[in-house]
Parts: sequence; C-alpha cells; structure tokens
Amino acid sequence: MASSGTFRRLVKPIAKRLIYSTLQPLGPAKHVLNSLARFGFYTREAFEWGRRSVVATPVFLSQCASYGDNISVDGTPRIELGSNIRISGLINIGASSKGTPTLVIGDGVFIGHGTSFAIASRISIGKYAAIAGGCFIADTEGHNNYNPQKPIWEVPAGETDISPVIIEDGVQISRNVMILKGVTIGARSVIGAGSVVRSDIPPDSIVMGNPARVVKRMTP
Repeated sequence: MASSGTFRRLVKPIAKRLIYSTLQPLGPAKHVLNSLARFGFYTREAFEWGRRSVVATPVFLSQCASYGDNISVDGTPRIELGSNIRISGLINIGASSKGTPTLVIGDGVFIGHGTSFAIASRISIGKYAAIAGGCFIADTEGHNNYNPQKPIWEVPAGETDISPVIIEDGVQISRNVMILKGVTIGARSVIGAGSVVRSDIPPDSIVMGNPARVVKRMTP
C-alpha cells in the first residue's frame, strides 16, 4: 500500500503537467490549427443544434399539454406535467447527466419567457403557480464547495451540494427571482421581483430582498 501511494504521488504531478502542457503554434502550423479550431467549433455547434432541435426539444414538447413559441431544451430530464400549462416563449432546462433529474409541473402553471431550471435531483412546481420571466431555479450549486487548489470543473457537485426545490400550490413568483437549492416555498406565497430565496418560506407570505425575507403575512 505504501509503495502504491508513493507511486501515485510521483506519477500524478507528471501526468497533470502532461495533460495541461501545450505546444506553441508557429508558422504554417498556426494557420492549420486555426482551421482545425474553426472546424471543431462549427462541428460542435451543428451537433448541439441537432441535439436540441431533433432530440431534446421534440421529446420535451411531446410531453407538454400546451406550449408557446421558441422553446429550446438543452437537456432531457424526466418531466412530469399536469394539464392546462402555459410556457410563454423560451425557457431553458439544464439537467445533470447522473441519476434521474426530475421536473414536476402541476396543473394550471404559467412559466414566463427566459426562466431557467438547473436540475440535479428534483424541482417540483405545484398547481396554479405562476413564474414570471427571467427567473432562475436550481436544486444544485453546480459544483462542490469552493476549492482554491482546483479549477471548478474538477469539483463537480456532490450529494451535499444537491437538494430538491419545492414550490407549493398557488405560489406567485415575480420577475428575475432566484430560488436556490433546498428551498420550500409555502402555498399561496408571493415572491417579490429580484428576490434571492435561500431558505424556506412559510405559506401565505409576501417576501422580498436578497436574501429574501418575509415582509407581510396574508390571511388564507
């Protein structure tokens, strides 16, 4: 075991140096590499366009009771939809490649243009909730806790960085609201424009601010 650990300590720095080392393009090689880079870029863009237009978006729309124009879906999470749902314009849904990320949208829900979902586990939207345009709702931080010794792509989200989001029935969410992981928003609550919701909200509350705070309680 000791020799194995010593071997890893010796080999790992060399391997990382080789991985991140680069050759400097000189002379004609620069033009060749530039052409290859452009080819690679357009190839990736064509692939992404095909995946969105031919696979992800049609799969999503095939499960929708109703939908608006210009919808583009980047990922294909498990989607559970109720009836009489309206999506106004373009929304974005990003899903983790691990597990079964799930988006649940209840009956009578409205989602405005420019709203984005980032799903690693589960986001649930109750009946007759309304989400205005430009909102961002995520059940994950997208990466592990900050590590100054590693680039961000080497620290993907772990189990402690993912927690479901629950938006209960009748919630109204104003424009440009951010709802972060692990939040439950109680039924019939109203979230003011531009708020950042980082903790649970009790039912029948009006909340505003960053972080969002209850400013008024309503009578059901």
